[in-house]
Amino acid sequence: MSITIQTKTIKELINELTLSTSKEKDNILSNILIEIKEDKIIGIAANNITSIEKTIETKTDNQLSFIIDPVKFFNILKEIKEETVELELEKNIITVKSSSFKTKIKTQDPGLFPHIKHSENIEKICQIQAKKLKKLIRETIYCPDKNDISREYTGIFIEIEQNYIKATATDHYRLINIKTENTNDIEANFIIENAGAALINRLSLEGEIELYKSENEILIKQENLVVSSKIISGNFPDYNQILLDRSTSNSVEIEKEKLKDAVKRSSILSENKDITAKIDIKEKTLTLIGQNSEGETAEDIINITPIETEKDLNIKLNSKFILDFLNQIEADTVILLYKSAEEPIMFESNEDEYYYKYIMTPIIE
Repeated sequence: MSITIQTKTIKELINELTLSTSKEKDNILSNILIEIKEDKIIGIAANNITSIEKTIETKTDNQLSFIIDPVKFFNILKEIKEETVELELEKNIITVKSSSFKTKIKTQDPGLFPHIKHSENIEKICQIQAKKLKKLIRETIYCPDKNDISREYTGIFIEIEQNYIKATATDHYRLINIKTENTNDIEANFIIENAGAALINRLSLEGEIELYKSENEILIKQENLVVSSKIISGNFPDYNQILLDRSTSNSVEIEKEKLKDAVKRSSILSENKDITAKIDIKEKTLTLIGQNSEGETAEDIINITPIETEKDLNIKLNSKFILDFLNQIEADTVILLYKSAEEPIMFESNEDEYYYKYIMTPIIE
């Protein structure tokens, strides 16, 4: 039995399915399941945390079904320049043909692939533009500590409120919180596994998606796509207790690019940018002094705009953490809130539909 399909179509499908396969090569889930039937190509991939089921429309009257190594299959397909490729399956061997090229790949019986079963007690919690969800995840995923013994700190905390969706992540030393406006069906919250967040971040999702939640997983659904990720049981720490408020904090406005350039210049003495940044705020200036482990220093001074400053600030922070935040925002200015050199500081930034809060703990020596 053979079929002819668009090379680009099958290649893009395989590439995305690979994102949800097991890394254990002896595991059947290191492979993917391909089913071609009724003018559709259905691709399924799964591991112990995530799964993808994607359907693509195609023109064919024949049926094929097989389990295959996606890396090997993709590496062959990416070298084919012709628009179409022919697949012919005989027993457990699939022959890939295109023009003068032909190769054979071993496959496995499709019946060996585990059935992907989702919870029956699952409810829709919201609809959201894919680009919004991806941005929330993309700009928080760098923050969790994937190796933390407390599982709650290894994922991203998603809060679905009546008019907002929030994403929060922390590694104990810093915390990033982003929210965007969205009208939601119900209020809910969950901690998505880091692997699930990474999958959503890398998938080419477009348009509007529906988000569903059960006790132990979330589903993202579109007409021809179902993506699942396990969620982490437990409670995310109450980060609202450490967020700073302008009414009870000192605050200054800083031009983002000037601050970013100053941090970069003061960090030039360290190859890995893991350098202590000493920030000294007095009246309308911010002095930034970078010092590496060898005691070498670099100094930069920039002008700032005081908003509410009852006291000066002299604090030490991790310069890499500062740059992580400044590099991701597009706003022209940031607000720095602080109380004392022994307490966390917070950056605020608003841009278009997104609102950022970034907490950093000081370096106490």
